[in-house]
Amino acid sequence: MKLKNISTIRTGLVTTRKKATIVDSEIIPYKVITLKSFNPNGSLRVDNLDTFISKEKIKESYLTQANDVLIRLREPNIAINITEENSGLVIPSFVASIRVDKTKVDNKFLTYYLNSTTAKKALNSSITGTAINMIKTKELENLDIQLPSLQEQKKIVEFLDLTSKEINLLEELKNQKEKYYKEVFNNILKNGAIK
Repeated sequence: MKLKNISTIRTGLVTTRKKATIVDSEIIPYKVITLKSFNPNGSLRVDNLDTFISKEKIKESYLTQANDVLIRLREPNIAINITEENSGLVIPSFVASIRVDKTKVDNKFLTYYLNSTTAKKALNSSITGTAINMIKTKELENLDIQLPSLQEQKKIVEFLDLTSKEINLLEELKNQKEKYYKEVFNNILKNGAIK
C-alpha cells in the first residue's frame, strides 16, 4: 500500500517568508522544529527546539498536531512521533508532516516503520541533490508499506516501546558507569587511593 493512500503528507513552512522584521507591527513567537530535534529513537528532542518570531499568525497546517509523524527530508531521514504536549510547533520546509488515517495505520507504527532499514533502503534510492541529499515528498507519498492489521500494529508498537525503554535505560546506566569510573580514576590520581 502506498503511504499517500493511508495519510496526508505535506511539506513544512518556508520560515523566511513569515519571519518578523523590526518594522513589523505584530510579532508572534513560536517554537520551531530544527534538524537536531529528531531523536533516532523516534521521539522529539524538546531541548533542541528554536524560537521563531513570525510577522503573522501561522496556519494550523504548518503546526504540529498530536499523532503527527514528522520526517526529515534531509539525510539522515529520521521520523519522529508528535505527542499532545508537543503540538503547536512550527514545521519547517525541510520536514514533511504525515497525518495518518487512524482507521488504517497507527502513527507510532508508521514512525517505527519509517525508521526501519526497509524504509530507509527504499527512500535512499530516491534521494536527490549533490551538496544536501534530500528526498522528495512525491517519493515519500509513493513509498510502499506492508501493513499488518491495526491490532497487530498496536502489539508491535507495544513491543518496540518496551525495547526502546530498555535501550534508553541501558544507555543511561552506561553513562552513569562511565561518569563513576572517571570520578574514581580522577580520585586515584588526586589522592593516590580509591575512596
